[in-house]
Amino acid sequence: MTPEMIIGLVVFAVMIAMVLLGVPIFVSMLASACVGFIAIGGVRMMIVQFTTAPFSLGANYTYAVLPLFMLVGSLASVTGIAQGAFDAMHKWLGRVRGGLLYTVVCANALFGACSGISVAGNVVFGRLAVPELERQGYDRSLSYGTVTGAGVLSSLIPPSIPIIMWCLITNMSIGNTLMYGLSAGIIMVIILCLFIFIYSLVRPGKVPSTKDLPKVPFMEKVKSLRYVIPILLVFALIIGGAVWGWFPATVGGAVAVFALLLYAIVKRVPPKEIWHCIWDAAIMNAGMFPIIMAGTIFSRFISLTGLADSMAELIAGANMPRIVVFTMVIIFYMICGCVMDIPSIIIITVPVIFPLLTGLGYNEYVLCVMLVFMCDVAGMTPPIGMNVFAVSNALQVRPTTIFKGCIPFFILDVVCVYIMAIFPQVVEFLPKLMGIS
Repeated sequence: MTPEMIIGLVVFAVMIAMVLLGVPIFVSMLASACVGFIAIGGVRMMIVQFTTAPFSLGANYTYAVLPLFMLVGSLASVTGIAQGAFDAMHKWLGRVRGGLLYTVVCANALFGACSGISVAGNVVFGRLAVPELERQGYDRSLSYGTVTGAGVLSSLIPPSIPIIMWCLITNMSIGNTLMYGLSAGIIMVIILCLFIFIYSLVRPGKVPSTKDLPKVPFMEKVKSLRYVIPILLVFALIIGGAVWGWFPATVGGAVAVFALLLYAIVKRVPPKEIWHCIWDAAIMNAGMFPIIMAGTIFSRFISLTGLADSMAELIAGANMPRIVVFTMVIIFYMICGCVMDIPSIIIITVPVIFPLLTGLGYNEYVLCVMLVFMCDVAGMTPPIGMNVFAVSNALQVRPTTIFKGCIPFFILDVVCVYIMAIFPQVVEFLPKLMGIS
């Protein structure tokens, strides 16, 4: 092991220790990288890196995609898109046994096509669905678990903010990766609905009968689909531009924002609320940009030390099965999820984990989708569990109650991550069908 690798390993360990001690993520990474650059190349190297990286990052037009999609999510929440999706799905699925749970899953998937982040779906559908679930007599733990578990679909369904962040760090194609995320998202919708179906058969006491609910006329069901049209149009703009070459993903975000602004005007959303959405998106971006900048500088340091490459060579030389290595990574992500939010996990782990696993032969697009999904799943782990706390704050319910309901969904999601790792063809199917390699 070279001196640079030893420095890289020590600095990485110190950075993790600072995070665990409560030092802000971006401060931990910048301070560690600063010391690391000085140790390797002196003060001059540190100054060069700390002056060139922020400028190149801020001047990169591609990074405009992040605040734009954040604004898409904010506008979607005030225009009633989530309520429309929930009402439409409820009319179609409400009288099926467990139908309200299916409604939560499908409405989350639709809303994910605008929100881009799981916490938004957790909060919105926690407030929309849980009162109705309780009124109809659904088990509380199952209700909380479904609302929290279905929220992770937003990390897969385009425009996924975590996937976009991953692509910005690794210079992967945003459009192609989002299509892999869409493929995985569709699979997860099916699996979650199958799980609810089986659960309702095994534990019938947890899911009330729907025989006494009034029937919804067929034409009323058809008319309810008009509520889904805005979501589908926004989704078509984002995916159409990124995949079929109408415009790049950054422009797709701008077009989607423009479309939702028009829709907000048509829906007579007060200008004050629209301005509040713009302000929220700016605040979220202002909070995330320093983390991305620090992550970029820290990634340069890790790359310079050759730590990731040496770890990959060491593991390859040990002849460990790659599924064992993958399991170690999953456990590490679970631990990170106990103390960090999703953007922080991505920023910290990508410089080391991504080259390590791609070096073992994993498809980079499938790997991105799997690990982003795992970041969100880790958001259901105690004691922090950002997704759980989002639902807890929205419903004013103790987090421990929600953690209990999340256990079956957490186990199911981890199993699904392994299925994607062992059989990547299930995720590759849709992109390959559309001609994406």
